[in-house]
Amino acid sequence: MASLSLRKRFSRSISPAFLIIGFLLCSVVWVMDFFTQRYYSQEVLQQRAESVHVSFAAYLDRANFEVKYLSEQISDGETIDRLFQLHDVLFFGGLDFFYVALEDGTSMEDPRVRLYTRDALSDLIKNAESDVWLHVSTTDQSELLVYKKPLASDEDKLSKGFFYGFISLDNNLALASDLIGSAGADYLKINDVVGKPLLIEQLNSFSDETPFVHHESTLSLPVLKDKLAVEVRYSRPLFESFSSWAVIGSLAILAGLLLLNWAVRWYAQRTLFMPIAGLPAIGRMDTLNYQEFEPLLAQMNYFQTRLKARDQHLDLLLNSLQAAILFCDESARVTDINDEAALLFPESPTAKTIFDMTPIACHQPIQRALKGEYGGGFELELKDQPKVYAFQTHTFVNEHGFRSVMLVGRDVSEVRRLRWHLTHRFPRQAIDRPQPSPHLIFDEISERSEAVLKAPEEAIAWFGVLGQLLKQISEPAQEISQVQTLGDLLCEQQEWLERELGVCLKRCDCTVEAALEDTLVQANWTSDHAALIRLAYMLCLDSSLSGRHLVFSWDKKGLVIKVYGAEESSAVLGWLCQEYPKVLKGRTESAKGGFIKMTATVKRELGSAAEELPAKGRVAFIENDYVDVSRVKQLLNELAIKWDGYASFAEFMSASQPYHCQYNVLMIGLGDETLAQTHVQKLLHTSGSDQLPILYLADHAAEQMEGQILYAHQLMAYSLAKVMESLRHCSAINMGDWATQDTNFIITGGSSMSQVIWQSELSAHGFVVRREVEIDNLVSVLRHTSPVNIIVLDHETAMRAQKLHLVKLVNTRWVVLEDFSERPDTMHFMDLDGRVPDGAVIASLLRIFNI
Repeated sequence: MASLSLRKRFSRSISPAFLIIGFLLCSVVWVMDFFTQRYYSQEVLQQRAESVHVSFAAYLDRANFEVKYLSEQISDGETIDRLFQLHDVLFFGGLDFFYVALEDGTSMEDPRVRLYTRDALSDLIKNAESDVWLHVSTTDQSELLVYKKPLASDEDKLSKGFFYGFISLDNNLALASDLIGSAGADYLKINDVVGKPLLIEQLNSFSDETPFVHHESTLSLPVLKDKLAVEVRYSRPLFESFSSWAVIGSLAILAGLLLLNWAVRWYAQRTLFMPIAGLPAIGRMDTLNYQEFEPLLAQMNYFQTRLKARDQHLDLLLNSLQAAILFCDESARVTDINDEAALLFPESPTAKTIFDMTPIACHQPIQRALKGEYGGGFELELKDQPKVYAFQTHTFVNEHGFRSVMLVGRDVSEVRRLRWHLTHRFPRQAIDRPQPSPHLIFDEISERSEAVLKAPEEAIAWFGVLGQLLKQISEPAQEISQVQTLGDLLCEQQEWLERELGVCLKRCDCTVEAALEDTLVQANWTSDHAALIRLAYMLCLDSSLSGRHLVFSWDKKGLVIKVYGAEESSAVLGWLCQEYPKVLKGRTESAKGGFIKMTATVKRELGSAAEELPAKGRVAFIENDYVDVSRVKQLLNELAIKWDGYASFAEFMSASQPYHCQYNVLMIGLGDETLAQTHVQKLLHTSGSDQLPILYLADHAAEQMEGQILYAHQLMAYSLAKVMESLRHCSAINMGDWATQDTNFIITGGSSMSQVIWQSELSAHGFVVRREVEIDNLVSVLRHTSPVNIIVLDHETAMRAQKLHLVKLVNTRWVVLEDFSERPDTMHFMDLDGRVPDGAVIASLLRIFNI
């Protein structure tokens, strides 16, 4: 579980409180600043609203001046045209247009009036009052202010009429600009008393979506009859609602809170955490007189007392075990040692590491233990004393989390002395060899009780081999020879098993796979290696699964034996399968499907025995219904031997190659054993020899055949090469050397069916017969072949042979079955008279040839 920090927990506890206080104080500052700025804004808005009143009054004053001046000019008799020549007055005045109504019923109308309204001015001036601006609305939604001014009286003191001045409110750019400019506002709106908008003006930058402040006031002037409502608006984003003092105040509050937070933590460190941190200092227990620490101190004192008691118990245990015990840290420094180990290593107080106290031969097991290896050990012979200590290494993790090692050594001097006596006085009962228990043998006998009743001889042979394997594993191993190849060892063990098991092994259809380069490896073998190979064969022989086979190979450590297709082993075989690899410093692995892998340590020699392989020759292989033909061809190719394959004896006898080639070995498959025996007798009779280089390949027991036989369990590249080498002393097979005119026939011409009939009949009488479809193929053959009898089945072929001058060859004798006029004397005619070749026909033929 992860450790917790009180200091960090205290900091996390007070931090939210300071954050909340800081937030509240900053909120108070910002709220106060907001309302303060709002109050100031209201006063400013009030002042700006007053400026709107003043600006509006000033505008009306300019308009009154213009009304007064223009009315005086009209009273003096000026016309409208002359009035519009007064540019200064019209330009700087406030009137938008004017209207003059004279007493004589005539009127003067300003042409600008149609820019503002289409109504009749006479209707608009009905309610106008003198010297007062009155608000009127037109039918076309124009808002106007009208001002009535009487004209000067004439000589008779009669009024000449009235002058009416008009100011547009909703279409007056000058008025709107003066008002919004004087207020410095972004938006200006003037309404009448009922709330009807009379004048609206805003800047282009103003938007209703932007936050703003506004102010409303009542516009009341002496010259204005109606009161008007004025509303001004100012754009004011939220950040402008606060002053810089709010930011300064917030920063000051935050700085004060940070300083206060640091002061609280510093004070808590001095008063709380420093006393707690001083608890591990045992020598300062008297200074930690806080009541809160009393339970903790009492618990620490209790555990300290218990640890001291445990240390005393451990010391007593270490010194009473009658063993030398050392503890080393990750750097191999001795951290603890008991009394017996101190006697063995008197230099331990001054030595830096365990390596300084032990011989170099002991360093590697200690280093492997420091790397995490379990179950290691070494023996240490003392120089000063006649003692031997056997040390075992044990790995553990120390208090700092590093891998350390404990060495436990026991005095094994007496054990070794007793073992020596037992080994030399009673070698068969050496204690370092596994001993089979009697129950193991009883279980094996009970499992094979049925086999004893069915085939007692085979069962006795089987138990004899098992007994020898059990006897051999309990005895010390013996060297077989100084140097021997793996192939020789395999062949020897196969021969040994054949002698012991007899027919039982020959019926075993298991195959052996061993690469040629692996079988040529030389090594120093012991009787245990030989027994392990026998055991592998026994595992295959004990199984009834099809396709079972053995594989022999090498790895870095030694020999590897793989068994495929092994069934569940019997009691003795299962025990031997586990124990023999252990004796040879190997191991056993098994998997589903009957797979067993056994390894053994073997001391190999440099170089190989490739020079022992036979010289290259030529081999003829007659399949004769043999089962594993592909394996034979693979082995021949692996040995780099030239070979010719024939499906049957008939193909071999009738082919032309056996008459031209020499075969050092003739390999015959024993698929059809009777046929093979018959044709081999013919070969022996033809050759006139009692012995030929013939090698039989059998997949079953072949008791009737004599000569070299390789069974399926013996067939591998090395054994095949060895057997071929043993046949070197025999004469090579060359049928052309044996053939005479008494035994050698060639059939040509006619149909293929007739040739086959003649060939089968002659072969049945013990002759060597070949068939030739075209007579032209014999031109080069007959000039160099042995003496031969030629049977021509039709006259066309005979005439062709005469043209090719073949009938004149001295080593040939000819018989034709169809006569023709140009038949030479050297070609005899035989009249069959429609008969099929049989014994009588063959007898007549032999009389013609004087055979």
